[in-house]
Amino acid sequence: LPAVPVTAGLREVGALGLAGPRERLTGLARSVLAQLAALHSADTLEIVLISADRSRPLAERTAEWSWLGWLPQVRPGHGQDCRLLLAHDREQATARAAELLRRLDDHLGDEARSGARPQDTAEDATAATAATGTVRPQPSWARPDDGTDPAGGFTGPYTVVVVDGDPGGADVREAVARLALEGPRAGVHVVCLAETAAASPTSPVTRTYEAACAVSPVFRECGAVALLSGDVATTLRLLRVARTGTNPGTGAPAAPAGPVGHGTLCTVDAVSLAWAERFARALAPLRTDSAADGGEHHARVSAPLPRTA
Repeated sequence: LPAVPVTAGLREVGALGLAGPRERLTGLARSVLAQLAALHSADTLEIVLISADRSRPLAERTAEWSWLGWLPQVRPGHGQDCRLLLAHDREQATARAAELLRRLDDHLGDEARSGARPQDTAEDATAATAATGTVRPQPSWARPDDGTDPAGGFTGPYTVVVVDGDPGGADVREAVARLALEGPRAGVHVVCLAETAAASPTSPVTRTYEAACAVSPVFRECGAVALLSGDVATTLRLLRVARTGTNPGTGAPAAPAGPVGHGTLCTVDAVSLAWAERFARALAPLRTDSAADGGEHHARVSAPLPRTA
C-alpha cells in the first residue's frame, strides 16, 4: 500500500532519537510534536523543551523553538516555577530536569510502597531484540490503548521531554539519561535531537548513530532512532536500538549495543516553522475543564488548523 504511516510508539520504545542535518531535523521534530499536541489535550500531555546546547547561539535556539510557546501543553501544570516549560539556558535546564526527576522518584516510591511490579521498559524490549536479532512483530498501533500494554503500564498523564543537542553540564546529562531509561515508568518520555550528516554510503548508519551520540550523549539511551538519510535527507530510517551487549540470562555475547537490523525506510514527514507557528497559535485558545477552574464548565473552543505545511 502506498503512503502508509510509519509509527514509533513512545510507550513501546521509551525514548526516541532523531538525527540528521539541522534544517531537515527541525522540520521532522516539528511534525512529531505537532502530531502529539493535536492528538493529546493539555491535561493528558505536557511538553518540556531543553535546548541549552551552547554550540548554537541563544537567539537562534530561542527563535527556532518560539512556536512551542503557543501550545497549551507547555504551560506548567505541576506547580513548576516557570511561565512556560521551555529551557534555553543551563539554569532552566537544571530546574526542569530536577522537577522531572522528583516526579519520577515520587512515582517509584509509590510503586515500592504499593508492592507493584515495575513495568517492562524499552530496555527489556531491546534486550530481547539483541538476543534474537529481530524486532517484536507487533506494531505500536496494534497494541492495546487501555493501560494494559506491558511496555506502557502507566496510564497518564504523560510528559514528552524534547532534548535538543547537548542538554548541559554533567549533572543535567545524567538526569536526562536517567529520564530516558526510567522515565517511561512514570509517563516521562524523551525525544532527543542530534545534528549530524545524513546517513549515506559515505556515512553509514552505524557511523551516523555514533556521531549523534557524540553530539548528544542522551541519544545512546534511546530505544529507537530515526536517522535522516539520502543525498538531500528526505528519507528516514527507523531502527530499534539494543542497549545491551549480552544475551539476557545467559551472559553470552550478543549483538553489540546500537541499532539493530536494517530498520524501516520511509519518507520524511516534516513541516515548516511558519506552519508550526500557525498550528500552535490555532491551539493556543484551547483550555481544559478541570478542578482548577473551580468546577466551572466552559464552552468548548475550536479553531481551524492550517491546511498546508
